[in-house]
Amino acid sequence: MNSFISFLEELSYSTNIKFKLNSDDDSLNYDGLLDDEIESIYFNIILGNTKTIICLPKQYENCRSLLKYTIESKYKEVFSEKGQYIIDILDEKEVAIGNIENNYSFLTNKFTLMLVAVDGSTNEAFNIIKDLYDDENVLSVIYGNSIVILCNFDDVYDNAEGIKTSINSELYCKCYVSYIEDLNDIYKIKKSYDNAKEAIYLGKKYQIREEIYVYNKMLFEKLVYNINKDVKEEILESLKDKFNLFDSEIINTIEEFVNCDLNISNTAKKLYVHRNTLLYRLDKIKKETGFDIRNFKEAAVFIIAFLVWKEYKDKQ
Repeated sequence: MNSFISFLEELSYSTNIKFKLNSDDDSLNYDGLLDDEIESIYFNIILGNTKTIICLPKQYENCRSLLKYTIESKYKEVFSEKGQYIIDILDEKEVAIGNIENNYSFLTNKFTLMLVAVDGSTNEAFNIIKDLYDDENVLSVIYGNSIVILCNFDDVYDNAEGIKTSINSELYCKCYVSYIEDLNDIYKIKKSYDNAKEAIYLGKKYQIREEIYVYNKMLFEKLVYNINKDVKEEILESLKDKFNLFDSEIINTIEEFVNCDLNISNTAKKLYVHRNTLLYRLDKIKKETGFDIRNFKEAAVFIIAFLVWKEYKDKQ
């Protein structure tokens, strides 16, 4: 987005035409007017999926059409042209590999596909991502209701966390990120996109709190989701009432204990409680359910039941 703002500044400077530009969702704003009280005209232009209003001094009214064409064309060049190749692949259209190699050579080696979904404005989230990676080998496009990012970050998780934190803090909305690493075939993007989308779906359904999902590490959730409906009902019937009685403290303890791979010391640190307090809670869970989740086999069955219960609660 910074590069596009720079273009607007250069355009105003080189033509000596001062103007103001504001998008409907405030994701793109530029103010190059020296005097807001000067007599002006207003007209709409379309930038991507966003309607934008330009304020232009009346003395330059004859430049209106040319200004509109120039700005819209540049926006398409910056944000749409190269990304269209990826959209075409996601739509399973044929794309010449030469177009990818010429525009994004980093995609010819190993790369990562990251998917970002937000509960707020996808366009605003997209602009935040463009600002974060304006000058790097990162390709991001809006596809459907999500943002697809192709990249070769050294530390994918750290970058996913950075994107999530930036969107959370700037848009005050939930942000979900999933990713698939070590891709080496541009034509497998569609399959990877579907898998990343499934990871977010499963993460939201089972309320995985980190909200950053690695598809290859979500086999457990995928298995639970695909358990026979009758078996799920049988599992639910045996433990539903007991889970319903657990307060948020116990639920939080179960989730952290699972996230910490049943490690008591790490879980106690995460929960900011004494080790003995954690042991007391685990004993309480055993007393109420009959499962000692410190034991791997019992924990595996318990976690399946817990996820089935979460799925049941999600439907209510």
